[in-house]
Amino acid sequence: MTEKEKHSDKTKKKETPFQTFKSIMLAVLLALVFRSVIASPYKIPSGSMIPTLKIGDFIFVSKFSYGIKIPFTNKNMINFDGPKRGDVIVFIEPEKGELDFIKRVIGLPGDKIEVKEDVLFINDKPVDLKEDLNKDVLYDHPYPTIETMARLYTETFPEGNSHTIMEFKPRVEDFGPYVVPQGHYFMMGDNRDSSSDSRFWGFLPQKNIRGRAIFIWLSLDSVNPYFRVSNKFVIPSIRFHRFGKLVH
Repeated sequence: MTEKEKHSDKTKKKETPFQTFKSIMLAVLLALVFRSVIASPYKIPSGSMIPTLKIGDFIFVSKFSYGIKIPFTNKNMINFDGPKRGDVIVFIEPEKGELDFIKRVIGLPGDKIEVKEDVLFINDKPVDLKEDLNKDVLYDHPYPTIETMARLYTETFPEGNSHTIMEFKPRVEDFGPYVVPQGHYFMMGDNRDSSSDSRFWGFLPQKNIRGRAIFIWLSLDSVNPYFRVSNKFVIPSIRFHRFGKLVH
């Protein structure tokens, strides 16, 4: 290779500052489009979905589960089938439209929902409940006394899919009956006695749905940290056993 050819090859490989800037901006744009249309990470800030999701879980939410969204909006340009009973979804809370909530789909459009003496009824049929005596899942709950107070149950929907719920209040509650309107869903947290959900703010419009929770990609435990100076300065431990856990 001649000196002229070597110089020409170096010139081709060298990127101008403007080209570098364009490459960075393109990468940023593609990342933003991916977050807006395909999948987005979320952090669980509260205990309303305990024991399924813990405070400090980081999850991936599929924006692609129920439709193809217009980039940078929450509107679908193409709709797929809507949520199924039992799906755990992220949505814009309908009261003020400011916060993202995560809850489980309990009632589909047209369903009759009722709670009688703490038992959930769907279309006049009680949902199957079996007590779960293993409370190991609560070892990192922010309130240590909850392990003795809580009752865990395996709840099985008519379709056959199951999940675990938690109750800890001694008083028995009733709710409904209410029929879910078309284009809406009835949502409940798995932590049944500590969840702001459809029992308080009504039905969830389908247009508010952001996507379906898929799996946990990181989980941090601030209750049992690696290091604590004060409540404001904590180095949380890592719940490695929750990595890759599917949300169902």
